Amino acid sequence: MKKYLCVLKNTILEFLAYRLNFLMWRVRAIVSILITYFLWKSVFMTSGTVLGYSENRMLTYIIVMITLSSIIFSTQTQRVASEINQGNLSNFLIRPINFFKFNFAREAADKIVNCFFSLVETFLLVLILKPSIIIQTDVNYLLLFLTAVILSSILYFEISMILSFIGFWSHEIWAPRFLFFILVSFLSGTYFPLDIFPGIIYNFLKLLPFTYLIFFPLKIYLGEVNFWQLWYGFFTTMFWIIYLLIFMVFLWKKGLKAYTSEGR
Repeated sequence: MKKYLCVLKNTILEFLAYRLNFLMWRVRAIVSILITYFLWKSVFMTSGTVLGYSENRMLTYIIVMITLSSIIFSTQTQRVASEINQGNLSNFLIRPINFFKFNFAREAADKIVNCFFSLVETFLLVLILKPSIIIQTDVNYLLLFLTAVILSSILYFEISMILSFIGFWSHEIWAPRFLFFILVSFLSGTYFPLDIFPGIIYNFLKLLPFTYLIFFPLKIYLGEVNFWQLWYGFFTTMFWIIYLLIFMVFLWKKGLKAYTSEGR
């Protein structure tokens, strides 16, 4: 356990070592919040409700969504594909470490850094802009929200690792990851709430894992889920976490058989 804590610590220090790169990334996050906020603010100037959402519900959804996205979608797993393609994976295979725990420690460090700065940035922007948003004060909902965010982070880690394993069979990994990220962003509710879709489409989306990355935690924060929706949401999330874990390990074992350590 101690060695993985060292990996986590070193990854955080690595972020701080490249200060300009990190600063520009945080500026990008702030600009994204401001653009989206003022866009929806202007939309509500001409209408009291949009797509069934009032102004305070939609602005809350947008602000919390952007904060969540910067945490959940932040990842270090793209490095795995490069390590496979460049032959650097061999360096990990000969070490007395668990490859998945090693990468999960890197992932946790990434999310800790992004979580801290995202919360600070969102807090300051809320103080400055003073938007009419919903502040969830129910402790039960906040605990359920936190649990859903943790599960969402694990789920995205598995999805991203599976995508990186394409590197075992192809040198072209950037394009598939980019296209899949766009798809995941759309299906997870980062562009708009998923419940604006017709019932039959929305019910289908609830069967997929992507709904539980952003949309489900957000609905919990808004306090718009009942007992059965909570039970169904957490059950489906756990199902996909277990299923993708099994699939991820399967791909790893198959990939190692095809791995040639090219470049080494």
